[in-house]
Amino acid sequence: MRATFALTLLLGCLSGILAQQANIDSSVSKELVTDCLKENGVTPQDLADLQSGKVKAEDAKDNVKCSSQCILVKSGFMDSTGKLLTDKIKSYYANSNFKDVIEKDLDRCSAVKGANACDTAFKILSCFQAAN
Repeated sequence: MRATFALTLLLGCLSGILAQQANIDSSVSKELVTDCLKENGVTPQDLADLQSGKVKAEDAKDNVKCSSQCILVKSGFMDSTGKLLTDKIKSYYANSNFKDVIEKDLDRCSAVKGANACDTAFKILSCFQAAN
């Protein structure tokens, strides 16, 4: 796995998973992820705690959850209300080798809902992470 996507995968980020599968330019994805982490005040310790299992996904801080939403919104895969834009995702990856896998995961994860838009984004991303 490319180191560029470590933060994304650590957060269970859909955009990171999809970007890695589709071989999207890593500098764009890394910048997007880094910007969202900074905007939401996610620290290296927050990430380390998630990676090590010290903090379980269900106990993730709101800033981590909102980073997930930020990444999805800036990627164009979710609107600001927490609605996953499945048609955009499907069309974006229509010519990808991973089209079938992405569609299967979307069918399984797109209906996941949380307490708010940030929670929904994080839960959807956790669902995708569990699938890979």
